[in-house]
Amino acid sequence: MLKWSVKRLDVVGSVLGVLFVVLSLTPSLLPRPAWGQGLVSGLAFAVGYGLGVLAWRLVRLASVGRIRWDASAPGWIVAAANVLAFVAVLPLGVRWQNDVREAVGLADADGLHWLNIVIGALLGVWLGFAIGRGIRRLHNWLRPLVVRLTAKVSRREEGPRGPLVSLGAGAATTVGVLVIVAVGTSLLSLLLTGLYGQRNHTYDPAYAQPTSELRSGSPDSLVAWEDLGQAGVKIVASGPSAAQIESITDVEAQEPIRVYVGIDAADTPEERAQLAVQELERTGAADRDQLLLAATTGSGWLDPAAIDGFEYLHAGDTAIVTVQYGATPSPVSALLTPDLAPTGTRAAFDAVYEWWSALPEDDRPQLTVYGLSLGSYGLNNAFESVDDLRTRTDGAVLAGTPSFSTVWKEATFGRDEGSPMYLPTYQDGESVRFAEQRGDLAEPEGEWAEPRVAYLQHGDDPIVWIGPSVIWSKPDWLDADQRSPMLSDDMVWIPGVTAFQGVIDLILSQGVPEDAGHKYGNIALYGFEEVTGDAGLTDEARERIAQVIATYDPYWILTR
Repeated sequence: MLKWSVKRLDVVGSVLGVLFVVLSLTPSLLPRPAWGQGLVSGLAFAVGYGLGVLAWRLVRLASVGRIRWDASAPGWIVAAANVLAFVAVLPLGVRWQNDVREAVGLADADGLHWLNIVIGALLGVWLGFAIGRGIRRLHNWLRPLVVRLTAKVSRREEGPRGPLVSLGAGAATTVGVLVIVAVGTSLLSLLLTGLYGQRNHTYDPAYAQPTSELRSGSPDSLVAWEDLGQAGVKIVASGPSAAQIESITDVEAQEPIRVYVGIDAADTPEERAQLAVQELERTGAADRDQLLLAATTGSGWLDPAAIDGFEYLHAGDTAIVTVQYGATPSPVSALLTPDLAPTGTRAAFDAVYEWWSALPEDDRPQLTVYGLSLGSYGLNNAFESVDDLRTRTDGAVLAGTPSFSTVWKEATFGRDEGSPMYLPTYQDGESVRFAEQRGDLAEPEGEWAEPRVAYLQHGDDPIVWIGPSVIWSKPDWLDADQRSPMLSDDMVWIPGVTAFQGVIDLILSQGVPEDAGHKYGNIALYGFEEVTGDAGLTDEARERIAQVIATYDPYWILTR
């Protein structure tokens, strides 16, 4: 544990720690909960303190004895100064957070916000210093080994002293930390894979096995109920019935087809994809008007607001096909198994496309692809280019696309001159269009040729805008003429800090409205309207569908 009774603390480390606290409070893409902001600020102080201590020691080492001050001072004085500095900058941080909250339509933080920040900060400081003490213990353990090793190399009986030992011990400590991180990451990957694999087999009793032959997992299905996985069960056992669709749309409806193949149904992505095609044939999907290949997030999840909305729009004359590629949530999958999404999604699309393209061209369903987040990433990387995507589909709706997705990058960085990055215009909007809010797909004016590709992306979605390059270079989307109105005017680019804040926003910032951040359920319906049309619905019917979708519970992205 951290010993608060230390007699002396480092002055340089404290100054840099307070600076890091100020940086952690600067506005980012989304508002953060008070405890989360406090935790981040506390960790920021600990990191700044550690770097300050290290920097001053390196300065003293380089001075070869000319600088003797060890930068320490009585602990209670330094601690008191740090507390006063934190209290002084806290109002500024709260003001910045309120600006971000206002940008997404949330009320200002209340009085408890301050207290929760302080509690979180104390926890963050304790955690950061505990980690630092662990690294120091590792350094102290390695130093004698370095002394003996260097003595042998130099063949000096008493062993070397001074800078050589310090640098060697520091290098050994760095290597040791990297080894610990690498081993820890591997063990964490195995642990999470096992835990979420077990979770994948835990079914919610609220979802009963379907009896309709039009659903995977039914008694007639080629995919056993126990092989669907947790996410698959929820998908095939839910959704609107024909009667429910008719009651909302006033249009005669069919029972929708839902095909889902879980990771336990076959050993390889290719085998699962072929099983999905067999399910499409078994359910009569070739006779439907609409075929939607829906790519999942990391855990196999699909946004129910999107897929239900698609079925409502087309009066159930639909078949949705999905192939699971993993069971871990998207952040875990993206970090530890980044190849799963593109490999699994590409196998699913290739198999479905081969089956679909063999059907009579004038009598086959309209093939549309849909993906959210890691699902969109998988689909973007299943095609070589925008032209390839449009050549092999009848349309695409892609939401919350990660910035490292290939086709998205082509359309975004190849945008027409003068169009903003947050809402680009690509080739005059003839084939690909972007939307931040409902109505954006109507811009620019002019014909939107089919097949249509719609990218849905909020200007404050960290999944879309935060990538590795943000660490060292200012992104275009923060330029005055490029930035979204959803961003706080006070947000600026800070090297390293902005990227770190974006990761924190992804982890902590879920309490935002449905038209902000990484939430796209309501705007997905709009995207499908524009890309696929509908079953001849009235404006009133479409509004009723939107009202139904708006009642869906928001989701927690870290579990998807």
